[in-house]
Amino acid sequence: MDRITTETGRRDGERGQVLILAVVALILVIIATLLLFDIQTALRGKIKGQNAADAAALTAAEWQKHSLNLIGELNLVRATGTLISDPFFANGILNAPADQTNAAEFFADLPQPITQEEFTLFPEKAEFYDANGNVLVEKLIAEVVRVEKQKRYLDNLNDLVSQLQTRISFVGPLLAFGAAQQAAKNNGVNYDRDCSEFFIEYMNIVGTSNVYQNFVPVFVQDYAWRTPYVYMLNSILDYSTIQNAYTDRTETAAYGIAAGTRFKFVGMPTLITNPPTEYAEYLGEKKTYDMIHGRDWCGLDKLLRLDFSGNWWGGFDCDYDVHFSNQSEILPLHIEFTDSTEPYESATDVGSGDGSTSSVNVLEHFTRNGEKLISETYNREIPYEYTVSDDVVKREEQQERKRTFYTLTNISITLDRPLETYNDDDADRRYDLLPRLSWAIFDGDWAAYTDEAREEWNKYLYSDFRKGNDYSSGARAYFEVRQDTVTISGSMGRPRTGMRAPDVGQVFASSDTNGEAQRVSNALNSLDNNSITRIEATAAAKPVGQIEFNGRTIRPFEAGRMVLPVFRETALMPIALEPVDGFSMGDIDWFYYLTEFIPILAGSSSPEEAWRLASQHYPNHLRHYAYYYAALLMLGNPNFRQAGISWLDTVAVWGKDQDGNRYPIYTNRDVNCSHRSGGGGGGWGGTNISRGGPSSLH
Repeated sequence: MDRITTETGRRDGERGQVLILAVVALILVIIATLLLFDIQTALRGKIKGQNAADAAALTAAEWQKHSLNLIGELNLVRATGTLISDPFFANGILNAPADQTNAAEFFADLPQPITQEEFTLFPEKAEFYDANGNVLVEKLIAEVVRVEKQKRYLDNLNDLVSQLQTRISFVGPLLAFGAAQQAAKNNGVNYDRDCSEFFIEYMNIVGTSNVYQNFVPVFVQDYAWRTPYVYMLNSILDYSTIQNAYTDRTETAAYGIAAGTRFKFVGMPTLITNPPTEYAEYLGEKKTYDMIHGRDWCGLDKLLRLDFSGNWWGGFDCDYDVHFSNQSEILPLHIEFTDSTEPYESATDVGSGDGSTSSVNVLEHFTRNGEKLISETYNREIPYEYTVSDDVVKREEQQERKRTFYTLTNISITLDRPLETYNDDDADRRYDLLPRLSWAIFDGDWAAYTDEAREEWNKYLYSDFRKGNDYSSGARAYFEVRQDTVTISGSMGRPRTGMRAPDVGQVFASSDTNGEAQRVSNALNSLDNNSITRIEATAAAKPVGQIEFNGRTIRPFEAGRMVLPVFRETALMPIALEPVDGFSMGDIDWFYYLTEFIPILAGSSSPEEAWRLASQHYPNHLRHYAYYYAALLMLGNPNFRQAGISWLDTVAVWGKDQDGNRYPIYTNRDVNCSHRSGGGGGGWGGTNISRGGPSSLH
């Protein structure tokens, strides 16, 4: 009886243990389920984001392709002599087309009805001599006056074509960018607040900043670009009015930007010092602040060993790029204009099937719909040499309309040896007008891949680059798509803040659960600290094409660099193959830090004072400075720097490069020099603020 009672007592004492373990096991199962849910959410978000980025890049590249082809078609209008051979080419650009007096002046002394031959041909030599062999000077001068008028009208028409090409270089890329936003949204991506804010700042800079007013031309190829450019930017923003449910106020916000890009623009800020110092070299790079927060001692080695005495933070200032590319700065086509005949007359080495090469002018064989090029219709000789006196052309400009008026008043020609004045080598009896034409050409960003790049990338590609497409394209469409996600397991549905409320694991840790509750707590902490809050996807695409020449293939820019309508498709490409430089639209924090906080810091006695002043001048932008400001505080703390130096001196074996600069040679396989989450840095617990998150610094 006593034995039975004892056993029963033991059973009574063990009651509830299985239940606790079951609850713990259930919690672990729930965590695993939530983790799987979050993984599935992350995968779906990544796929959706990548699809959106791919769609945006391909859509933009398609519009870039159309823009380049249209510019190329306009080059062919020149190259095929359309501007020269049409007897009525000047009708659309007369000073006042409705002015019959003007029209009468233009068509004076021309036979009626006017034919192309009669309009373009210079009279035969015999027509300028009378029966006695004397030169009919007045008749010759009248004919030269007519030719001079033709040249002036050709100049105007050529300028109009160049202006049209320039308009395309502004409008086409912005159409590409706007279409890319719609493509991203069609793939389920919402607008990006930071990108939209950056876009608004850029639009304001273009429209109102002194940098654009002082360093950027008002007219590009006689096109007053800035006002329509700003209007197009504003249209892309897609301002909408909503009712804020929390404040019950009507608010206006921009919802047009779903996918950001990288681009260079006038006024793009750069961190500098005068004279230059290594501090600016490091702190002018965004990645340096990431290395500080990540305790990447390897990357910070030289910076940590600099002399931080004195006002090291106050020597910085912000410089601004003033180079303007004369085209859209967003998704630029990378074209330029030249008045040289080289794009038309240059020869290109074209390979043949037997391995040999021949030097040819590709344009001489480039026909469209049976049209011949200028050289096949007009030679480079001219019938009469004459000089124009200084008072031949009176130029008057109306600035508000940018129209030019010409009045021919006098022409002076030399007829000392009249019988030899006419050029008998001129076979077409036309004046050489080719030097009066201009051409849209590819700039230096269009170039063939180097042998080193081809060799390196062939390690990763299934096959070699397609022949004719192995070049770096100036017109690249690069996009970044960012999405914020909600992870249930990470913080149990609670918003991420600097302080965590007690979680389920911590509650169970207060009871006797044989250590299982601590595992729950650790799991939740791990999920919270590493939870997926933002998914980023990037993609790049470009228009591709090649010139087919007698069964051989050459790159688009190898025909004298002249833009031709040869782009037939678009293709995604590895971003690392042709990286896009410039500011990321998602880096609004970095932009505000450089343009607002750094100028304040330059004149402050300490970073803390700069923060106080910034809070007065830009109270709504403190969250944008917080990440970088915290990094400055960490770097300025000698304990932080010493922790990194001690780790480097303890772990690293040092060598020297050919310039005498030392570098760490790591013998410990557990040390990953590119890892930015620690590296064994002495347990320094400096301020760590999530970029873009709320700041408690004040």
